[in-house]
Amino acid sequence: MPSHLTSPSRPRPARRARVLTTVVACVLALAGCGVRLETPPPAEPSPDAIEQVRGRTVADALALAGGATAVASGAVDDPVRAVLDDVAAFSARHAEELGGVYDSGLPDPSPSASPSPTASVVTDVTALLAALVDDAARATTDADDVPDPELARLVASVAVARDALAERLAAVTGLPRPAPAAGVDGDDAPDDATATSEPVAPSVTATQDGGTSPDAGEPAPATQGAAALALAHDEAAWAFTVLAARSSDTTRTSMLEEAARHRAASDAWARTAGVTGRPADPRRAAYALPAGLDDPATAQALPRSLEQAVADASAGAVASAPAGARLDAIASLRTATAAAVAWGAAPVPFPGMPELATALVP
Repeated sequence: MPSHLTSPSRPRPARRARVLTTVVACVLALAGCGVRLETPPPAEPSPDAIEQVRGRTVADALALAGGATAVASGAVDDPVRAVLDDVAAFSARHAEELGGVYDSGLPDPSPSASPSPTASVVTDVTALLAALVDDAARATTDADDVPDPELARLVASVAVARDALAERLAAVTGLPRPAPAAGVDGDDAPDDATATSEPVAPSVTATQDGGTSPDAGEPAPATQGAAALALAHDEAAWAFTVLAARSSDTTRTSMLEEAARHRAASDAWARTAGVTGRPADPRRAAYALPAGLDDPATAQALPRSLEQAVADASAGAVASAPAGARLDAIASLRTATAAAVAWGAAPVPFPGMPELATALVP
């Protein structure tokens, strides 16, 4: 048979096998090198509203601590240095209790990132005073707005502590207290909401047993907080009246003025809670007094204890109020804290939070 009619050899399957073997080898080699094109790198999670408030308050606290430490390292008088030390110590505790700087555990894509834009650059006492005022105002707004009630209570306490530090720093330096910078919210709350205007709480309806609640259901937390604050003010009013009766003419007038202020505040918060004239009204005809009231030391300690109790109830009212309706309770916390210090209480880093109230100044 002619050669051109014979069946030709078929190399194609062998070539395909060799190509397939080569592709498999390349894939295995790439797999051995750790190439995983199907899995994108993890992304940094976006902070929600709660984390933004927490992170912003921490950033401001760290900036205040660092600024106070830097200013105190210079030539300052002892009274000024004492306040600067408190600014540094209080702010460090604020950052600690708020959880510190957030760390997702992911690699930092920008190790040299700039600090938070809310942090002020502090170079001297004047700048530190302005930073305290601005940061207190910002924390007040955040405490009013943040959805989490317990974080609201903590941030409100931080705001009041910063406000008190600003007052002390202005007093020892003789500097005028500045207004918050443009664009910084939080300065629209009255200095004493309970004395200048009636507190406002969410609308409530009366229940058959005299309590109050939205839609006639269970007592609303905001109502409970307002009622507890009315009770604290009423006890203070009663005790100051007793102290006035036991005081000399030089102090009787001031005691009666304090009693009247607390009574007016108690009535306002009771109206807010909707308990006035109802069985649910927690206020009493009389209250227990501490033993040994004839001892001048005991009598002098009672006013600050009363104001601290009002501060604690005010912080509770902050937590019980809904977001956007907390400014009156924050103002009450600010007023009670200042009054307690005026009666001799030590400044604390967390006003209204007895579980965190560590006195650092005698």
